[in-house]
Amino acid sequence: MKDVEDNNVYLALDNHKSDEFILKQNLDALVQSKNDHITRLARDLISIPAALVRLKWQNRREIYVLQIKEEIYGAAINEVAKRHPELYEKIMSRLEANYQHLLARETATLRITRKLADGGYLTSNVTSVALTEKTPPVAE
Repeated sequence: MKDVEDNNVYLALDNHKSDEFILKQNLDALVQSKNDHITRLARDLISIPAALVRLKWQNRREIYVLQIKEEIYGAAINEVAKRHPELYEKIMSRLEANYQHLLARETATLRITRKLADGGYLTSNVTSVALTEKTPPVAE
């Protein structure tokens, strides 16, 4: 019979201790797996502007359609302004108000996104409680 010098076998005489050891090993493996996952995610994190540029590039086909639409609207507004100069100020003030509204919403969204990314903002937690199920009566 051949002697084994180090086979990394852990023996316990008590089954309870053995179960605790196995549970501890499993817990350590889960913690290590979670830490590896977090490390991988943290390595993949990029700045928010860079992520927005990446999203813009990935969605360029959809954005191109919106740019064309924007150019058509711009041309239409230009034509209306040329034909009716008295409406020019009214159109421009309405456009500026809408732009400021969109800018404020985008700023708020980016602020919340940054707080979420930094861990400084927590969403409200909803605790769901499972209702006890009523079993239907068995028809005989």
